[in-house]
Amino acid sequence: MEVLLFGLIAERAGTHRIELSANSTSELKDRLAERIEGLAALSYAIAVDRRIQHGDMPLKGTEEIAVLPPFAGG
Repeated sequence: MEVLLFGLIAERAGTHRIELSANSTSELKDRLAERIEGLAALSYAIAVDRRIQHGDMPLKGTEEIAVLPPFAGG
C-alpha cells in the first residue's frame, strides 16, 4: 500500500511516499519504524482514509494512509 508522509517524517524518510504492506495499523507502525530511522522516538498520528486512528484497526491495503507529525492550528 502507498503511505503518504508529511513534515519531519517525510524529511527523515527522504521521500513523501513509501510502499509498505501491513495487515493492521499496529503492524504498519512497526514497518514504518523499520524503514524510517528515529521514527519510534517521534510523536505522530496515522490517518486512514483521512481519519485519525487512535487504536489498532485492520487494513485491506486499499486505504489512503497518511503519517502525520504533530501540528498546531492558529
